[in-house]
Amino acid sequence: MTAGRRFADFIALLGMILLVGSVAGTGWWLTRPNTPATIVPLDPARLDVVCSGRVDVSGTVVPLVPAQAGRIVEVLVEEGATVQPGQVLIRLDSTAAKAQLLQAEAALNVAQVELEAAIQEAERWPTQLSAREQLLFAARARVEAAKQLLQQRRDQAAVAPLGRGEHEALEARIRELEALEAAERGQIADLRKIDPRLKIRACEARLQAAQADLALARQAVQETVLKAPAEGTILRLQASVGGMIGPGSPIPAIVFAPAGRLVIRAEIEQEFLGRVRVGMKALVYDESRGDGPQWHGRVSQLASWVAQKRSFLLDPGEINDVRTVECVIELESPGSGLWIGQRMRVRLLQQD
Repeated sequence: MTAGRRFADFIALLGMILLVGSVAGTGWWLTRPNTPATIVPLDPARLDVVCSGRVDVSGTVVPLVPAQAGRIVEVLVEEGATVQPGQVLIRLDSTAAKAQLLQAEAALNVAQVELEAAIQEAERWPTQLSAREQLLFAARARVEAAKQLLQQRRDQAAVAPLGRGEHEALEARIRELEALEAAERGQIADLRKIDPRLKIRACEARLQAAQADLALARQAVQETVLKAPAEGTILRLQASVGGMIGPGSPIPAIVFAPAGRLVIRAEIEQEFLGRVRVGMKALVYDESRGDGPQWHGRVSQLASWVAQKRSFLLDPGEINDVRTVECVIELESPGSGLWIGQRMRVRLLQQD
């Protein structure tokens, strides 16, 4: 019993020592002096920049729509086809445009005839003025002759009496001839006020307007045909025979990619502007594939303004209202495995 009691006392003493040590250690830890930790600041200029981007062509993907609205009568290409500059892609119904062209041609012919008539009239104007002046001269001569006749009859009154009726008739004749003379004088005054060049200028202006209308009508006929603006590829065809299409259509008839090298258009956040420069090396990989291939390239262009993302379509799962700076990355060897519009992850390397 004595040995058992001693063992119990030893265990109790040991527990008391451990308890006192734990309390003392905890008190020391809570009351120890604070020693500032050594923090090594990171140099932002030495950190890589990671951003998102899209695969694009150097000329950018563009939507194609006819400049004139109309009904599609013929579709001459398929999706994925390679086309040449000027190749016809879509034809619209051109009946109305051709009718307007005929009207414009007829209006032009009328304007040309009116101009020719105005020129002829201007050429006749000096002759008309000269003829009126001759008529005025003749009218004056008749007035003078009538006055002389009346005076002669008055002088002969002693030999042959001048009756009242004859006298009144001679005076009426004089007044009639004077009225004709005044009318001719007015006609000459009106002719001299007329400038035949004004009518020619007006006809020339109408002719120019008719020529402009004809050019617009011809352009309208040409615009019923949608042609390829350059060599490239039809990425998407969204038109079919019988459908209506035009400049105001919400969906373009064709999504066109001009021929050229594939590039990556990366979107640099504003906080990274001072860390990106032309010539930096870049590592590009598909952002949704961790085991996908990688491509190497360099920054070839850096936009000089902060703007909204260059997005052809708004993706529901993507933030599109963030203002970024566009950075164009040229790939060293694009090869295969890249699709236009493919979403990519870009790492711009600060160290070569």
